[in-house]
Amino acid sequence: MPRKSAASFGFPTVTGSPERLRPPPDLGEPERTIFVDLVAGTKPDAFRNSDTPLLAAYCRAIALERRSAAELGAGDDKALARWERATKAMVALSMRLRLSPQARAPNNPSRPSRPEPVTNYYDRMRLEEADSDGTDRG
Repeated sequence: MPRKSAASFGFPTVTGSPERLRPPPDLGEPERTIFVDLVAGTKPDAFRNSDTPLLAAYCRAIALERRSAAELGAGDDKALARWERATKAMVALSMRLRLSPQARAPNNPSRPSRPEPVTNYYDRMRLEEADSDGTDRG
């Protein structure tokens, strides 16, 4: 039986990793660091060039939230409003960019086909008798 060539197996060719987004030049140093951390922490194809403005706004919101939290910790009561607005912006942008755990979850709600079983009395008794360190007494 003749040997098969490597080309006959149809292995995909490796052309290198896809180009990752680069931070826009108008970002400050803290925002730039956040941008690079986010892009480096996701899959290479997670973002497209069209996501750059939205991702930059998200990085600005994170930096503003951090500054406001530090000011709030230092006793500046006016920072609370800035912190709240920055947090709301972060939540909204993270959902749009699919960076939050909720946005990454698959969009197929699973409904149980039958009701969840009720804990019987003996299992409940064992749980109530468990020591505080989690070991069973009996």
